[in-house]
Amino acid sequence: MMHMRVFAIESFDRGSHRQFRQTLERHSQHQWTWQCNSRTPWKWAMRLGGMQNQYGDECPDALFLTSLLDVASTRIEVENHFQRRLPTILYMHENQAEYPMDPGGPDEERDVHFALTNLTSILAADLVLWNSRWNLESFIVGIQEILSHSRGVELGDIASKIRSRSNVAWCPVEVPRPSVPSPIPEDDRALVVWPHRHEYDKGPDELLELAERCHGKPIRWALLGERFSKTPKSIQLFRERFSDQIVFDDYPTRPVYESILASASWVCSTAKHEFFGLSVVEAMFSGCLPWVPTRLSYRELLPAAARDLSPLAPPENVDDIHEAIRWHLGAAEASVAAARIDRLLENAVS
Repeated sequence: MMHMRVFAIESFDRGSHRQFRQTLERHSQHQWTWQCNSRTPWKWAMRLGGMQNQYGDECPDALFLTSLLDVASTRIEVENHFQRRLPTILYMHENQAEYPMDPGGPDEERDVHFALTNLTSILAADLVLWNSRWNLESFIVGIQEILSHSRGVELGDIASKIRSRSNVAWCPVEVPRPSVPSPIPEDDRALVVWPHRHEYDKGPDELLELAERCHGKPIRWALLGERFSKTPKSIQLFRERFSDQIVFDDYPTRPVYESILASASWVCSTAKHEFFGLSVVEAMFSGCLPWVPTRLSYRELLPAAARDLSPLAPPENVDDIHEAIRWHLGAAEASVAAARIDRLLENAVS
């Protein structure tokens, strides 16, 4: 085992990005120095997040960057500072060729420049780690479509170029260990958690449609995700129409969050995209059955026994399904996933 000094930059230190950073550093065997920014909007972070010139004096063994960065310009800045070439690893939390557009936003067409920044970042890195196979493959499909409009720019077999420097490394996930009682009283009705951000890309319209199809069924809802100043209309309607079934609606502290997961029966996702699905994995580690689409990254996260499940027709072999889920998700447990990332970094440096 090599013990390396890793200089890492996270230009968007929020939500799952921050959770990944903290969990990786906690379980990694290497020495990490992070430069983080939690305030800058993501587009500014992607353009300028690696150019703040706060790199310190001790030269690291490797440079670790995340996907909301321009790796090519960042690498130039960092290597000029340390006056040496550094093995550079890029961790792709998401990709801008597949990220769904906001239907209520001002732009009618995708700004392909951010997807192209992803591409140049990938080509500028020595190793690219993707948090799921779906993330990798969806980017390849999306960037090939974008490049088909470039008119005269020939990059050759871009899919092979991307795959040749890529590997998949699931996000390290801590197994929740609830330390306080759940604030939700026990009930005969199934408790379904929807633990997602209250934004368009997490499918609030689809959540409303799903709830309407299930109206009258013995289901309780707990809305646990982060919310913002602007609430999607469908979330407002959900609250109005299903107030008698909503037993929790807040962005709880971590201890309360984990206690609710432990008391729930199901975790629901209606996401338009899911490059990994950290909150769903946490819920499944806590004993929730997945009520999620069999697409996106869920095709990787779910063993065959856990696909196409629903509280509307509960399975009989629940214990067997839980056992299959825990075995399948073993590679995502924090210590195991962090050790895999450590090994991949060591191989990139050696």
